Amino acid sequence: MAGAGRRATSVRAATASPRLEALFRREYDGMVRLAFALVSDLAEAEEVVQDAFVDVAERLDDLREPGGYLRVAVVSRSRSLLRRRAVRRRRPPPLPDEVPPEADELWDVLADLPEQQRSAIVLRYYGGYRASEIADLLDCPAATVRSWLRRGLRSLQEALS
Repeated sequence: MAGAGRRATSVRAATASPRLEALFRREYDGMVRLAFALVSDLAEAEEVVQDAFVDVAERLDDLREPGGYLRVAVVSRSRSLLRRRAVRRRRPPPLPDEVPPEADELWDVLADLPEQQRSAIVLRYYGGYRASEIADLLDCPAATVRSWLRRGLRSLQEALS
């Protein structure tokens, strides 16, 4: 957490910088679009861009082209996020010992589903949430959640039969 304190101090100091404010106004939306195109998740894209701006803020006085540095930082952070995702997919957490063997097969099939379908199914059938509650949690329409559930269940049924 020592890094978080340093970053907070840097951001506070940097927000007073007109150069950083101008860069933020000029580049933020485009950088979020770039990161979203790479990571396919708006919240993660915004986080990537915000972290990249922190990097720029810490080095602003030493940078001739902060916009270029920002773009490189966004792409680098996005690629790093994608690598971490890939590792998580390859190495899912182990199941508890008391889980029956059939559940292990279900776990493998669930892991192969698209992220939205897997999230909807887990929240519905393991978490016990209704479609409207899942929609609130995933910030999407309830009809979309129902569609993800139908598609995901169809995929599970095909894979398990």
